[in-house]
Amino acid sequence: MGSIDYIETACKSALNRVSGMPFRWSLNPYRGCVHGCHYCYARATHAYLGFDAGDDFSAKIVVKTNMPEVLRRELARLSWAHECVALGTATDAYQPCEGRYRITRKLLEALRDFRTPVSVVTKSTLVLRDRDLWVELARLPGTRVNVTVTTLDPLLWRLLEPGTPPPARRLDVMRRLADAGVPCGLFMAPVLPGLTDSEAAMAEVAEAACDAGAELFWGGALRLAPLVREHYLAVIAKAFPALLPDYERAFRGANAPAGYRVLIEERMERVGQRAGFALAGREAARERHPGRAGSAPTAGQLPLPL
Repeated sequence: MGSIDYIETACKSALNRVSGMPFRWSLNPYRGCVHGCHYCYARATHAYLGFDAGDDFSAKIVVKTNMPEVLRRELARLSWAHECVALGTATDAYQPCEGRYRITRKLLEALRDFRTPVSVVTKSTLVLRDRDLWVELARLPGTRVNVTVTTLDPLLWRLLEPGTPPPARRLDVMRRLADAGVPCGLFMAPVLPGLTDSEAAMAEVAEAACDAGAELFWGGALRLAPLVREHYLAVIAKAFPALLPDYERAFRGANAPAGYRVLIEERMERVGQRAGFALAGREAARERHPGRAGSAPTAGQLPLPL
């Protein structure tokens, strides 16, 4: 990984009002992410800042240094209704620079002090640092730590999520949080066509989630918005060239064909039930947030209704 430019800035507001999503408020202390996941939907948002969706996304990180103070002012308003806040919806709030800046921890302290529940989605093991705060926040209905694990295959993990901790370490962190009484979920999202979408691969992640103490298991099909599509397909072209024609036909727009999305939902349902997750748990996850690849798959293995 090359040098990383941390761009410190002051924000005018902390809480973002969200429409068209299962949550109404979000907090994003960082923009850009050194995790560098090639499929990440947030790559497209980096263009709003004047950066590109490729290398800039993982090398130019915007840090909102004053966000904890701004958040406290907003939470102190009489109009604040203590609704659940989604933390890190654009990029991971626990990416490595959080160890230095500690903005996320200060945000959690403010949310605790103003009795506001919070959920987070993360691939970082740094979330365990704040176990004390998550235990306190767990008393508020709606608080949850959601850990993302898209694959247990070590080769796919390293290729597709180059800056993230290994999946086994993420699962261990979730287990330790769950053991401390923190509600936890596992998100297998996105599910990647031809790579992680076999029933065996999905079942493996579901079973690992159950073993690690997750209360819910959720996943969804890959979506390739403009800019993200170009970046991700360049990775596919290099690593899995036989898959590229099917991807290009399937993703003429941002979404995979409707039939494929239904297939993934049904498959997720089956593997979740077999692993012991109740339907209600997965539906709750949707309200909050909208076999192993041992060798390169062939185009014929991509179950897209083309």
